[in-house]
Amino acid sequence: MGFGYSVFVNNTLLRFYSSCSGSVGCSRKLFDEMLERDVVSWNTMICAYMGHGEMEFAMGLFDLMPERNVVSWNSVVTGFCKAGEMRLAGLIFERMIVRNEFSWNCMISGYARVGDMVNARLVFDQMPEKTVISWTAMITGYANVRDVMSASVFFNLMPVKNVVSWNAMIAGYVHNHVFDQALNVFHQMLMSNSDGGSCRPDEATLTTALSACAHLGSLEQGKWIESYIKKYNIGLSVSLGNTLIDMFAKCGDIENAKLVFNGMRNRSIFTWTTLVSGLAFNGLCREALDLFDTLCNENDKTEPDDVIFIAVLSACTHGGLVEEGKRVFHQMMRQFGIEPRIEHYGCMVDLLSRAGKVEEALSFVMSMPMEPNAIIWATLLGSCQVYGNRELVQVVSKRILGLEPSNPAYLMLISNSNASMGRWEDVLNVRATMRNRGIEKVPGCSSIQVGNKVLEFLVKDTRHERTSEIYESLHSLNDHLKASVDN
Repeated sequence: MGFGYSVFVNNTLLRFYSSCSGSVGCSRKLFDEMLERDVVSWNTMICAYMGHGEMEFAMGLFDLMPERNVVSWNSVVTGFCKAGEMRLAGLIFERMIVRNEFSWNCMISGYARVGDMVNARLVFDQMPEKTVISWTAMITGYANVRDVMSASVFFNLMPVKNVVSWNAMIAGYVHNHVFDQALNVFHQMLMSNSDGGSCRPDEATLTTALSACAHLGSLEQGKWIESYIKKYNIGLSVSLGNTLIDMFAKCGDIENAKLVFNGMRNRSIFTWTTLVSGLAFNGLCREALDLFDTLCNENDKTEPDDVIFIAVLSACTHGGLVEEGKRVFHQMMRQFGIEPRIEHYGCMVDLLSRAGKVEEALSFVMSMPMEPNAIIWATLLGSCQVYGNRELVQVVSKRILGLEPSNPAYLMLISNSNASMGRWEDVLNVRATMRNRGIEKVPGCSSIQVGNKVLEFLVKDTRHERTSEIYESLHSLNDHLKASVDN
């Protein structure tokens, strides 16, 4: 038999074409020319079609197969699951005579991916022998549909957990902004490891836990995680380094953020963006601009992208660096050929508006190549309120209402702007509109770490257990501020 007639060789070529070809044409041509095919040949060709989203061709081949094994069935089920076609995946799954662990887990993950946790639970309950993958898929699915209670129940019921399971639960809490619970689970993971378990945190665990610290402003816990990284000689990857920089910056420890940045052997554009944003967040706007200039002028490895320009323009905005902001905006197009997006235009409007250049900001808005969104008009309205531009308030308010008539934040802004101008009839009209539509503004929320406890506060909160002490302290601080201004 010649070399070209070997089924093994042809199957190898078929897999190669399927993995690297832009289309399945070459794979199908080889498949059609094969004098002898086995079940592997058919499965490979079906997988190729499924991988390119050509479901009809895949099913056509599947129906023509002289014999099928469990891999054949799984290939079709997997393809439909990845495409989100769960009805078709379910029909194929029901036809399967023999199912293996992969078949069940594929269906559970598929339903979870499209947010159908009812059917995911049905398949899970029917599964003869559940594996750690099955449990983890359910945890991730529930977390993605914001049902962290069910995710937590499944996590606690798991007979055996691996590092992926722990990561899924921690990430689920972070995804749903339950950051304190994310850190609690992280510490449980550490405790289970000290009790003889084998689930030592990996890079994904540490990255997610640091993200929770950043959102909570929990500097001490963030520092502890950094010491854990050093203690166990965990390599500082670009992703982990970026998260450490972000955590330190958001917790107000910008010096440590810079130390991490300077100690990183490899940096991505996201590394630079994170520190630029962190410097601006901590009021070091000029330093943020200098760092960006260093990237542009001295670094030949990393090219600026559109995201870092948003960070730099925001830094210019908060630092009142109007001319520098204009220079950066033009530099984006002229030096790097990056077409500004609406976010960049929004930053420029914010920059000009905060600097009191309301007319220039309006001219900039009117010259935009795309339709301004409600955020841009709201930015302009805010400056009209601050700088007392009565003529523009009505014009800009109408623009906002035309784009987002039911947004509570914008309605409150319009109401407050009219109030500052003494337009009380317009204020009453806006409030009446909100009342009639049942629109309520969600109060802002902030958190602070005191000792080892994270405390949350709402705007105008009256339900906190120490409300009287809080407001007494606030009044005292206000008195001190007034006294300082008067002196």
